[in-house]
Formats: sequence, structure tokens, C-alpha cells
Amino acid sequence: MNTSNKITIIGGGPAGIACAYYSHKCNINFILFESSHSFGGNSRTIKYRDFYFDTGAHRLHDKDIETTILIKNILGKKLKKIHVPSQIFRNNQFIDFPLSPVGLFKFLGFRSFIKESVGILFRSIFIFKKPQNFHDFAIFRFGSKISELFLLEYSRKLWGVNTKKLSISVSGNRLKGLSIYMIIVEYFFGKKIKTQHLDGSFYYPDFGIGSIFDGMVKLCNKSKFNRNSRVTSINHSNNKIDSIIINGKTTIMINELISTMPINTLLANLNPLPPSQILEIANEIKFRNIILICFFLNKNSINQNGSMYFPSNEYSFTRVYEPKNRCSKMSPTNKTSLIVEVPCQPSDEIWNNQSQLIVDVKNDLVNIGFFEEDDIIDLYIHKISHAYPILEI
Repeated sequence: MNTSNKITIIGGGPAGIACAYYSHKCNINFILFESSHSFGGNSRTIKYRDFYFDTGAHRLHDKDIETTILIKNILGKKLKKIHVPSQIFRNNQFIDFPLSPVGLFKFLGFRSFIKESVGILFRSIFIFKKPQNFHDFAIFRFGSKISELFLLEYSRKLWGVNTKKLSISVSGNRLKGLSIYMIIVEYFFGKKIKTQHLDGSFYYPDFGIGSIFDGMVKLCNKSKFNRNSRVTSINHSNNKIDSIIINGKTTIMINELISTMPINTLLANLNPLPPSQILEIANEIKFRNIILICFFLNKNSINQNGSMYFPSNEYSFTRVYEPKNRCSKMSPTNKTSLIVEVPCQPSDEIWNNQSQLIVDVKNDLVNIGFFEEDDIIDLYIHKISHAYPILEI
């Protein structure tokens, strides 16, 4: 048994590692348990042969001064600010993302653009009814045509549910470039300045986003970080957690506990269990899984995009990114890679068998013109369970 640690942390993702880092900084004794073989959670960087790729198109936005300064101090010159725009692939053409008025004008044409713009302006002035879900919010704010082209079909594919069941919060910053202000910025100052306003400018570390969390671990006492340590029971009595059990055999006594586990997993591990009604409510929280199909290519470059989004149901994937565009060190000289995200549910056939999915995705990418089949050096599949919660109303 262990009783010497003031804080016990469950989970070695960004939240858990941040808790450990600040505990160390404040001279508070801690111990951390991570169920997998590596740290970083869903913000890991994986090395495959001589290639590196992130488990998502992650980026560090300079939106919190304290966080930016912290990571700059950890990584030093290994953290660089880059300007990498993203695009949407729709109807066999690319359009800048987030959407801007100039990009929409080119995509929709004069008449359709004027019609949709008048509708957006009208709805921004006259508010008849406050939207209650993501579908109604998108239609209210951007109209049926733009919403279906760039928001609704994409969101149905990404989240796997009817958009009328989704919370408004899933919209994030999508389409935030639709404003007179962005017309002026893009027209007078060009695309590079526009990307700075629309999150196309961000910090990124050498060798991937996982370097941030690797750096934080190195600055702490490494012996306090435990891999392959799954919490299988959280024991409590008299309204206090007393101990946890690791891998079904090792008991750790608890003073203070920080858990970054999904809430339904946390509750399911409590001993004794909560009332059945509580477990039923927790199990209503659904999570989306992600399959990453990684193509390693004998090709210098695909294009200059940070990320490419595919809203159409014509494609099974939602996003494709080229790690080399974030940092040249992510691929060997004269080589590159493409990472393809395919969202799914645990019950979907492709989660357990990706053979046909690989063929279909490869053919789609070849047909789009990203690479030829002969360019493929190797291929790797990485599956992410519970990638993110489905934000239902």
C-alpha cells in the first residue's frame, strides 16, 4: 500500500499531466496512473519508422498568455509560430476554412452569394426565435444552403447523430469569418493576415504536439508517472474515496484524488456502485471513436494545407492532414504522410475490421489527386476509443 502521496491523479492526458506539473511546481507530492503505454492521451505524437504524426490535427493557439508562456519555457526554440491555412474540399474544389465572404463568393457565384448574404444580414437583424439545437442555429444564422454545404452534412458524419439532437456548442468557431470585417482584412491585407485572424496562425512544436506533454513529464519526477496502470476500482466510504486498485491487484491509499477519466467510466469503477439511476444517466453520455489511417508516401509534398475537411457523405472521412506542413521534421527528407480521420461508433463494422475501409479511402485519395498508389511506402492504422463526447442537447 502507498500512503505518502498528497495527490493521486488518474489519467495521463493533457489535464492529468498539467495537474502533475503544477503539483510538482508547488512542491506537492503526487503520483499519476495512466492506463495506456504512453502519456498525452488523445494529444499524443506517434513515431512510425522515420515518420511522426499526431493523434489529431492539434495546434496550440495563443489565446491564454499564461499557457503560452508556460509551454514556451518548457520547449524553448523547439516551439515555433507557423501560418498554415486550412481548406474544405467540396464539389471537387477547395475553399478556405474557416469560411470567409470572399471564399464563398468564388464558390457560390455572384447570384447565389448575394442571395445568401442578404439572408444572413436579415437574420442577424431580426431575431424571431432563439435556436434550441445545432441544426436550427445553423439554419437561422447561415441559411439552408450554406449550412447544408458546410455544417450540417459534415456534423452528421462527424458526430453520427441527427443535428437536431446536437448542442449549439458544437459549432465552435466554424464560419466565424463571415463578416464585413473579414472582407476588408482579406481584401486589403491578403490571405496570410486573414489566417492569423481565423486560427490559421498557431504555435507548433518540433516533432509534434506530444512534445509539450513529454516536456512537462521530463520536468517532473518521472518515477511518479506510471504507465500501463489501469484503475479497476475506486473504493469509498462515508462520502470519501479511501483507495484505488490498479490493474486489479495493487491497492493505493488516497489522500486527495484528481480523476480525468470519462465520467461514466469513473462512476462504473466506484465501489460500492452509485444508485442504478445515476449509472443510467451517466451511460447516456455517448462517445465518438476515431480511426486514423496513416499513409506514408514517397512524395515530397501534397499541398500546403494545415487540415482539409470533407463534409460530403461521398467520403467516409471527415478530415485529412499532412503533418509535414506543421513541421518539416515530421517526415524524412523528400517524403511526406497523410493522416485520415474516420469517425465511427464502437458498434460499427469498420471499428473491428478496416480492410475494406482502407481500400475505399485509398481510392478516394488517389482519385482526388493527392498521390498515386505507387507512392505509398507503408500504411498504419491507429484507433482512438472515446475520442470525444457527443454533445447532445
